[in-house]
Amino acid sequence: MKNKVLLISTCFEDVVKGNISGKIKSEDIERTTYPSGLIYLTSYLKSKDIETKALYLNYVEYEEGLDKINKEIKKLSPILIGLQLLSANRVSSYKVIEYLHQKYPKIKIVIGGIHSTIMYKQLIKKYPFLIIVLGEGEITLEELINELNKSKVNLKKIDGIAFWEDKLNDVGRTKPREVIKNLDTLPFPNPELFFKGKRTSACILTSRGCPFNCSFCVLNPEAKRMVRFRSPKNVVDEMEYLVNNFPQITEICIHDDSFFIDNERVIKICDEIIRRKIKTKFLCSGRIKPVSSKMIKKLEEANFRIVMLGIESGNNEILKRCHKGINQEDMINTFKLFAKSKITLKIFLIIGLPGETKETIKETAKFIQRLQKIKYVSSGSSFNRLMVYPGTEVYEIAKSKGMIDDSFWLSDKEVPLYTAEHSAKKLNEFGDILINHISYYKLKNLKGFKAQFEMIPYILKYVLIKLEQKYLEK
Repeated sequence: MKNKVLLISTCFEDVVKGNISGKIKSEDIERTTYPSGLIYLTSYLKSKDIETKALYLNYVEYEEGLDKINKEIKKLSPILIGLQLLSANRVSSYKVIEYLHQKYPKIKIVIGGIHSTIMYKQLIKKYPFLIIVLGEGEITLEELINELNKSKVNLKKIDGIAFWEDKLNDVGRTKPREVIKNLDTLPFPNPELFFKGKRTSACILTSRGCPFNCSFCVLNPEAKRMVRFRSPKNVVDEMEYLVNNFPQITEICIHDDSFFIDNERVIKICDEIIRRKIKTKFLCSGRIKPVSSKMIKKLEEANFRIVMLGIESGNNEILKRCHKGINQEDMINTFKLFAKSKITLKIFLIIGLPGETKETIKETAKFIQRLQKIKYVSSGSSFNRLMVYPGTEVYEIAKSKGMIDDSFWLSDKEVPLYTAEHSAKKLNEFGDILINHISYYKLKNLKGFKAQFEMIPYILKYVLIKLEQKYLEK
């Protein structure tokens, strides 16, 4: 292999700030979702005869991470170092970029990731020696590596990149890279990097893209909300590859942005899992609609144990304002469809969406209790305060209210909460209201007990079902 590449994902801001330093146990890290982008790129470049090494340092302190990077550079002698730059690891990424440029000036530094794609002009003005890959990186990075090996490099030939143009004295970008329409042509991402410990959970993507436009979410702007699906056969081929090559796997998590968008395709994937007798548990996330009883039955037959649903709010007006495309009636209908299934439901809620008040939070709490009476959802569900990310409608709202501007993303501050309408303290109070009404472990708290008194029969039923399932699995 002539070309040698090092790909790096640096530490999250919680590690940089010391908020979680020394507190994360290896077994907790092994339960986290690993970055599919990093391993897709690694597998793709290797398939093109490019020697590629990946360093996943999201939970490694900066100094320790730098030591690992230096050792790998010495061992590999890469011609190019690529960094996955996210809003939440940008601070450590900036430090690494500056360090690498000073110590290894001959190595080309390339960055990618959703933050880089959105803020490419700002980043190149700060670091004019960078090349930024916009959107999907597999084909672009391969072409870029091959071009950089030529005696006379012409970056304008490479679609889907941005860089500093001396002639213009400004940031330039080439024409957009066409998205990969046939995802079956990509090699399976090899997660070997993440299975060196006791990890038992694998991650898989069966599609790319999402057709929806939620105000709090940012997806690849280069893809224009285009959804591309892998064939059911290709998906289950990867599942079979995973369980055969990593026998410690006990569950496979499907992390698509919109797995349920085509119910018939999901059914075909389930049929293929059943036909091949793949014996592992499956988890997936999905939208509240479309959901059919036929699909739920097939999910259960294929051993899907947990389905995570994005609800976000129980107030119809807030759901409408954030373009969620669902309402209370949709949620009730979906919970009724899942009611007879043994599949465990978990939900995602967002605290502090534009228009949120104490009254809307109370409405959400009461509405979730209504859903719990149809099919109980556990305390393992996720209640997150709204964060502000570049490229989202929420970011534009925050800017219009004077809460933030683009210069924020060059600072060393953490990704901010949306506090244009409520303080962080008030958002925490909203969160307490939700937890006291919804999470059964809060029954030890008097407020929680009072708020959930009428839910006790449903909680007991849920706990008994879980204990029975645990006993039968022994």
